[in-house]
Formats: sequence, structure tokens, C-alpha cells
Amino acid sequence: MTIEKLKHCPLFKKETLLNLDLLENQGYCNTNYKLKTSQNSYLVRVFKSRESVYVSREFEFKIQKKAYEKNIAAKPLFLDIESNYMVCEFSKGKHKKTLKTKEIKRIAKMVKKLHSIKSSCVAYDFKKALKQYEQTLGKQEARKSIRICKKELQALKKHKIQLVSCHHDLNPKNILFHKKSIKFIDWEYAGCNDAFFDLATLCFEFGLDKKEQNVLLKSYQGKVEKKDIQKLHSYMCLYEHICKLWFMGLNEDTN
Repeated sequence: MTIEKLKHCPLFKKETLLNLDLLENQGYCNTNYKLKTSQNSYLVRVFKSRESVYVSREFEFKIQKKAYEKNIAAKPLFLDIESNYMVCEFSKGKHKKTLKTKEIKRIAKMVKKLHSIKSSCVAYDFKKALKQYEQTLGKQEARKSIRICKKELQALKKHKIQLVSCHHDLNPKNILFHKKSIKFIDWEYAGCNDAFFDLATLCFEFGLDKKEQNVLLKSYQGKVEKKDIQKLHSYMCLYEHICKLWFMGLNEDTN
């Protein structure tokens, strides 16, 4: 991406483009830039072309817009599918590897807002994903992770399914903290799933202990029962091994 290319974007007709800098933190499926103009700062997300990345950029733009309306995401401003990029408002902030109790409570309330977003997307199909990994990954480590995922999916059958709009990737790099504000970023994998998937992701990625897990669940839904803890732990395990398989698949594609 270059400033010359961005000059053709109708969003910047009345602005002078000054600087385009690579951000320090980068995703696996995008190259992210900070664009400084005569009037504002913007985030420019350039999509990497990988056949393994099955995401809808149109849906990403749509769901992020709804999340912005709930004050949990930056405002998406422009999407160009042909030129393979998206422009959003630039959100200031820093990433954190650990969370304080008050931050856990605040994030739980934000996730609650996220899960209240109405969308018509199809629910994420774990069985279909595992079948694809079975066909493409032959390593013993992959087979082990697939077995564990199937075991946890079986265990989850005894729990009530609570389908909602999920972010699907709430790791520390996708959460920005700025003063009293918290924003979720990188919405490319957003879709429909059980609410506990996002909660389990937070627990796993931030290494929350049992007490902190209880705080997260209680802040999210009020009362916490033993079955909720069991469901959370199943989704934590499922998330861990789905991620392992995803990275294995990514490495296969780049080799």
C-alpha cells in the first residue's frame, strides 16, 4: 500500500495525505498501517491474499459498524474489495497481557454488548472445520488436537447452546486500552457461535485463574453455576486446539 494509491480513495478527497506508517503489531491475514492526513489519523487494513483465509470482508465491515454503534469498536469508513483494503478510524491505545479485576468486569460487559448484536450469519461449524483439518493435516500433533476437539464437542452436547454474534479472536493483540476506553479490533473472524467461545478465548489468552474466570462469568451473566464452569473449560480446551490446528494449517500453506 502507498500514499499514491490511497489518493484515489474518495474518502480523502478533501484531505492531504501526509504519512503512511506500518504499525508495530501486525496480524497474520492483514498488513496494518497508520495513515496521517491534514485532518485526521486512520487505520488502513490491507488484506493478504491467502486461500486458507475464509473470511467475508463485507461481513467484517458490517459487523464492525454495528459494534461501533455500541461503542466497542472503531468506526469502519471505507471498504474496497477490488483493491483489497479497508479504512477505519484510528483508535489510540495499548495492548495488555494481563488483566486487573476491574478490567475483567469491564470487558465482560463489552462482550455482553457484542453478543447483543443482531446478525444473520450461519453458525460456526466445528465439525466441518475439523473435517478439513483431517484432510489437510497429517501430522501426529494435528491428529491429537483433532481427537481432543471431538472429545470436547461431545462433552458440550449436554450444555445449552447460546448462539450469538462472536468476535472469535479476542486475544490481547485485538483489544486496545486507552484511558477508560476499551476497543475490540480486527473483526475479520467475527461470526455466529456460542457465547462461551468468546469468554473462553479471553480466559485462555489472558491466563485467567479460576477466581478470575468466575469474575468474568459473573460479570457477564450474573449467577455462575458448576455447569457454567464446566462449559467454559470445554470451550477453553476447544479454543486452544482449534488455534493449534489453524497455525498448523497456516504453516502448511506457507511452506
